[in-house]
Amino acid sequence: MPGHPVSRLALAAGVIVLSVGCGKKEEPAVVPPPPAAVVAFRVTSVDLGKGITADKMVANSTDDFSPRDTVYVSVATEGSSPGAAVKAKWTFEDGQVVDETTQTVAPTGPARTEFHISKPSGWPVGKYKVEITVDGALAGSKEFEVKRA
Repeated sequence: MPGHPVSRLALAAGVIVLSVGCGKKEEPAVVPPPPAAVVAFRVTSVDLGKGITADKMVANSTDDFSPRDTVYVSVATEGSSPGAAVKAKWTFEDGQVVDETTQTVAPTGPARTEFHISKPSGWPVGKYKVEITVDGALAGSKEFEVKRA
């Protein structure tokens, strides 16, 4: 039987099937998981008060102040930024600028930024406004009033 042509053909066919079957199989494509949703940096609230907590939240929330009070503003944000310029611009009734302060922040999630103004000799009685901008774009504002004590 060693020289039989059908046996050789069957043997050759079996070797071909085995070599194809044992060949390296292609690995399924590895699909990376989608990246976590990136939330754009934005201001979520602007709060005024007469005090601030250790985590930069407003204590004693109000929009009425006495001339010698320190006025605090807490700016709550969400999202991430490699460096956003958060600015507080404080103005008096006629638009006169009382103070401007900018802080560069680089949050990776919810955060708070605190600004404040004070005047030991006392603020003039009247209406004030604080505007919060992020990289030059208006992001929120609050009006408040200084009244006689």
